[in-house]
Amino acid sequence: MKSKKGLIIIFLVVVLSVLGLLMFQLPKIFPAKQPQTLKDLAYDSDKRLGYTVYIPENGKLEPYLVLTKNYYKQGNVLLMRKYLVEAAMPHNETHTSSYYAKSIPDRFMSELFIHEFPERLSSQISDTSINIIAEDSVMFRHNSEKINRKIFTLLEKELDDDDDMVVSDEEKLNYFKDDKFSRAIATLKNNQSALWWLRGVDLYHRPNYTAAVSVYGYVSYPEVMSPNYLRPSFCLPPNTKIAKETIKGQEIYVLKAFQDLKLPKANILVEDIGLTGHELEKYYIKHNYLGIEVELKNPQYGGVLSDNLTVAKGESVQLRALTFSDGQFDGWYLDEQLISREKELTYQVLQNQTLVAKFSAIEEVDNEK
Repeated sequence: MKSKKGLIIIFLVVVLSVLGLLMFQLPKIFPAKQPQTLKDLAYDSDKRLGYTVYIPENGKLEPYLVLTKNYYKQGNVLLMRKYLVEAAMPHNETHTSSYYAKSIPDRFMSELFIHEFPERLSSQISDTSINIIAEDSVMFRHNSEKINRKIFTLLEKELDDDDDMVVSDEEKLNYFKDDKFSRAIATLKNNQSALWWLRGVDLYHRPNYTAAVSVYGYVSYPEVMSPNYLRPSFCLPPNTKIAKETIKGQEIYVLKAFQDLKLPKANILVEDIGLTGHELEKYYIKHNYLGIEVELKNPQYGGVLSDNLTVAKGESVQLRALTFSDGQFDGWYLDEQLISREKELTYQVLQNQTLVAKFSAIEEVDNEK
């Protein structure tokens, strides 16, 4: 009798194990369902679909990763720019140990970068309630606050599961949880990896340091005045309709509402060339690709945007200087020599160089006679 019960238990265990295995494998057995909305394309809906959508940005299509269908349980889909914004910037102009409301990256995204999108799209971007260190405690990390933002960067907790980094109740995103280090590494469009700012604090409470993602994929703590890069994120409603298009022989997902614009893909070297790593580096050397770096003078008054700062020798890059409401643009400089005072610059690249974009506070006009 006991042996019969034992056999029944073993049989049930085997059956349940098989059923569990089938349940785990079923999504892989059946073909992916054609996505109709952003929610369907999210990484945590079906990662087989590629979780990438191309967004209208500055008159071209830029790839954004669709990370989760319900960010912060606010019912909206989280998107994160696949590539870093080309020009690096410091975190803040004064001593601090965290990214806070009205710091330079926050102002840049909220006041300048949002205008890269068509107004019809920027008006659809959801106001997201996010946790952030309160400005009055940036040196001590005692208090966090919730602010509403359309565009923001991620918090270190969302990439790393170290409880010491928590400022509130965030959870690690599955996209990073499944492959923490390689997916946290962000690159420019020439495949060069670089540090990118997080909405977080210095783990060791040091003034002048704050949180960023290193070129190796782990959370690091660079100086706040070191020029590093932004990787903007924002949320759209889950039922935003998407469609599949073929551009240059490549099938991509786009926002259905903007199909009629017939936008080209942005100049994305990695994707256009189809190579990565050392093979891409060999290609750049063979075809004599060069790059421009941009240094910002007084970034508390403005910033710079460009589709791409790496081109073949003799070709040109386009740069755009943008100013905050209290700032003015003073010109593009090379080795202290003024090149142009125009905000938009087309610059022929003949060697690797660093251009300086100078900003200053708006000069007050004296109306007294």
